[in-house]
Amino acid sequence: MTPDQVERAASALVAARKGSAIAVLPQGAVPQSEADSYQIQNAVVAKLGEKIGGWKVGISPLGGHFAAPIYASTVVPSPANLPARNFKIIGIECEIGFRFNQALPVRPQPYDRHEVLAACSLVPTIEVVDSRYQDFRAIDRLMVLADNFSNGGLVYGPAASNWDGIDLAHPPIDVTADGKPFADCTGLRAGTPIELLLAAVAHANGRGGIAAGVVITTGTHTGLVFTEPGVKIAADYGRLGRVEVSFPR
Repeated sequence: MTPDQVERAASALVAARKGSAIAVLPQGAVPQSEADSYQIQNAVVAKLGEKIGGWKVGISPLGGHFAAPIYASTVVPSPANLPARNFKIIGIECEIGFRFNQALPVRPQPYDRHEVLAACSLVPTIEVVDSRYQDFRAIDRLMVLADNFSNGGLVYGPAASNWDGIDLAHPPIDVTADGKPFADCTGLRAGTPIELLLAAVAHANGRGGIAAGVVITTGTHTGLVFTEPGVKIAADYGRLGRVEVSFPR
């Protein structure tokens, strides 16, 4: 994409964040590759004056992995109260996250598994899904990726002190909405949290590195389930901890 095309796409997404959702990106400003989507992500971050407080990561259908930034202003500890009026939709995904206790600055050589795990702690998370599109499930994936893959925020719990021996791809998660069963824990569809963590660190190493306090979240174990204003969501991860978020009207 040309700088002008990136600018037009980013401007449309910024306007949608501040106003009404859009159907699609403007004609002639639609990403044609994941690299295009990342350029748009960067431009939106700059226009909003945001800092990156987290990353979401997943398996790309094109091969390898994809990643999207989560704004620092939307990464909050549990228990959290997030006013429903700040969202166009409220989707819930329960995920294994990793919060960095020390920075991993940009460097030429990749960080290895030992370095990454030594720098972070495992935390249970709830990703809040939101979109700047009218129906993100009906449009091209690259446009969704340009919009931070529909991230609306991230709530993280206390660091888990002992997760040795737990199958992190299929952890026990009990999710409730106002105390009633809300979502089934089916596990990750592809990959493992550690694999996805390492992929996200490698990606971030090419986009400014990782600051202390950043949280990487590694994909939903409960699918995507929508909730309503006024509801309290709680996710109990057993030995891994608990996360709570409310959406007051």
